[in-house]
Amino acid sequence: MFRALCYNFGMTKIQTEIIEMIARLPLADRRELMQQVQHAKLLDESFYDRMTPELRARLAEGIGQADRSEGEEASVVLDRLARRLGITSP
Repeated sequence: MFRALCYNFGMTKIQTEIIEMIARLPLADRRELMQQVQHAKLLDESFYDRMTPELRARLAEGIGQADRSEGEEASVVLDRLARRLGITSP
């Protein structure tokens, strides 16, 4: 029944196996595991939260450059990339 319930919610086979492994742990171990997950903030982490301070600074600078219209047109950048990769347009 548990397996069918999990699949009904779109879980993958691996996700279901992990849940089943956790379910087999003693209650105290399950509680400790959940506390560790919460402490590590694994459930509320965003991409931005995982960025290093250096990457955040680079992102902020890039956004600032775009706001100041200091960037290049996408077509120019894509043409340069295509030439570098040896790709020609039809």
